[in-house]
Amino acid sequence: MHHPFLLIGALVAATACGNPTTPSSTVNTFHAEVTEAAGDAVVSAAVPTPPDLIHGTLDVGGGNLTVTVQFAPGTLSPSTFVTILLDTDQNPATGHVAAGYGIDYGVTLNASPGAFIQKANPPSCASGGSCYTPAGTASVSLGKDTMAATIPLSMLGNADGRLSYRFFAGAPVDSTSTTDVMPDMTLSPAHVP
Repeated sequence: MHHPFLLIGALVAATACGNPTTPSSTVNTFHAEVTEAAGDAVVSAAVPTPPDLIHGTLDVGGGNLTVTVQFAPGTLSPSTFVTILLDTDQNPATGHVAAGYGIDYGVTLNASPGAFIQKANPPSCASGGSCYTPAGTASVSLGKDTMAATIPLSMLGNADGRLSYRFFAGAPVDSTSTTDVMPDMTLSPAHVP
């Protein structure tokens, strides 16, 4: 089984190079959104109807981060995955540094088996090892054109919920394939708040 982080790790490298399950004690409440027009997903012979991101929200409250992703109608399939790369300390010099921000965690949403949370491991990555280590799992809920998950901030090593982020959507083919990015790679990452 291919894991989306393999391609995301390759994409990040090309552009640069305990399981806590309870909510953290944060008292902050934040809401952030990112939107883009439909129709910019990469079509290929292997993925003729690629997942096409059009809207994403990140809500922080009650010690949790709730992520909701919306796709253009008809582009979410059972094999779709979404990876959200998070800079949880908003320090571009820490984590896995790529594309103008320091990726501290990655969250991959799959229809099945659910969400995988991984922590960046820059020393291992720099020496040719794994760029991410498992940090936990969460449930994913699916709607007609949406995926959502709630992750305790404690699982992300983040006490206050302020973070920068970027969504990557894809579909597994011969190897994992990214079909859309939001906000686009030519733009700065989005942020909460």
